[in-house]
Amino acid sequence: MGLSDHTLKKLRMANLRLKLIIISLICLALYMGVTLLGFNHSYSSAMFLTIHTNIEFFCVFVALGTFTVTWYSYLNNCSFYSYFIGLGLLAVGFIDLFHFYSYEGMPHIFANACANHATQYHVIGRILMALTFLTSIFFYKKEICFVKRHCRFYLLMATMSLVIFVLVTVSFNSSLYPVMYVKDVGLTQAKVFIEYAIIALLVAAVLGYLRLYRQHMDTYLQLIISTLTISIFSELCFISYGDVYDTLNLLGHLFRFASYVLIYVAIFLNNVKKPYLQLVATRSALENANNALEEKVQERTRELQEANDRLVQAVTHDFLTGAINRLEFTNRFNQLKDMATEGTVHSVIALDFDSFKNINDTYGHGVGDECLKTFVQVTQEVIRPTDSVARFGGDEFMLLLPDTPREGARIVGEKIRNHLAKIANPPFTVSMGIAQWPNDGRKEKDLLAHADEALYVAKEKGKNQTV
Repeated sequence: MGLSDHTLKKLRMANLRLKLIIISLICLALYMGVTLLGFNHSYSSAMFLTIHTNIEFFCVFVALGTFTVTWYSYLNNCSFYSYFIGLGLLAVGFIDLFHFYSYEGMPHIFANACANHATQYHVIGRILMALTFLTSIFFYKKEICFVKRHCRFYLLMATMSLVIFVLVTVSFNSSLYPVMYVKDVGLTQAKVFIEYAIIALLVAAVLGYLRLYRQHMDTYLQLIISTLTISIFSELCFISYGDVYDTLNLLGHLFRFASYVLIYVAIFLNNVKKPYLQLVATRSALENANNALEEKVQERTRELQEANDRLVQAVTHDFLTGAINRLEFTNRFNQLKDMATEGTVHSVIALDFDSFKNINDTYGHGVGDECLKTFVQVTQEVIRPTDSVARFGGDEFMLLLPDTPREGARIVGEKIRNHLAKIANPPFTVSMGIAQWPNDGRKEKDLLAHADEALYVAKEKGKNQTV
């Protein structure tokens, strides 16, 4: 007995809660281990920047890759939800790029590399990330296809304009933003307050996605919720570190690395694997439907062929005995006549039951019909495949024997009589009259008339004879 939808829903929610508890406990254990157990150390700038640069490069790659996937998948599925997240991650990716190039100890590319500039870029990127996922909740499962395709480019241009604005203002006029880090002092109150605001946005996003998961039970949403949960712990680390090169700051970046791995998996599942599996399923369904249709067509074709064969049989054969009818006899005779060459001879045998009326009167018409069938069966066993037995009506039959002289026809007639004498039940006999084409007539009516005269002679001689 299967589980109900309600029970399955509860089990899936319990499974998600268990995953979140495990993720939270692992992240909390790492965070508490660094903050409370004395594992927070400062590293050399060379070592820290090497690890930091690799992590940031990966995050930037995932962000830009995510945008590329959503950009092209939007053309097929019109999922503005995915496209919106892609735009947000595109902006975050570029800002993260500015962030690690502005880190203290990196070369001066955009402006003077210092901890305050790097932290300002970081905070702006985290705010954009949190706002992107929080806002995306309202677009989930909504298909928005722009009337004009270049509207996508307008949104892209707006996103890139925001990126350029952040680059210019932070690099060349950072006084527009609060100071985030003071060398030899650490994080400012403004930085701490903004980090808590980011955490609040992330918590709100988690709650929103939990609500979505209750409604849709989509595995993709589990990954997004896990990503946001890890991001919360990442922000806790960024609130607590004292030195930009210490273990706590590194742990925050490692949490970011883990969250971006989950983002990559989530986007891959939702925008690549899921559509591909749907395509495979659709193709398989189409193939099955096509096979079923082909089988149905073949079945219908067989039925039509069988119906056509039955129709041809009904037109050309006697329905009771299976012998050909008078019309088909004429067609076959004319074909033989048309193909005849000099010296060709054919024979016909006119057959008539002896005292057939007595059989019907004595045994009934059902037995009489069986006798007619028996006669045709015996005849078909004796004659060649090229020969034909035709029922002209009642108990009157005609045999058409191509390329057979009179003596050959006589042999056939005797075989039929002898075979009937062995198996006919009730016993019955037939009389036969032979005519040879073209000696006894070139036309069908003349030839059949001659065969009927011979049949009459056989009856006069005492029946059950071949004349």
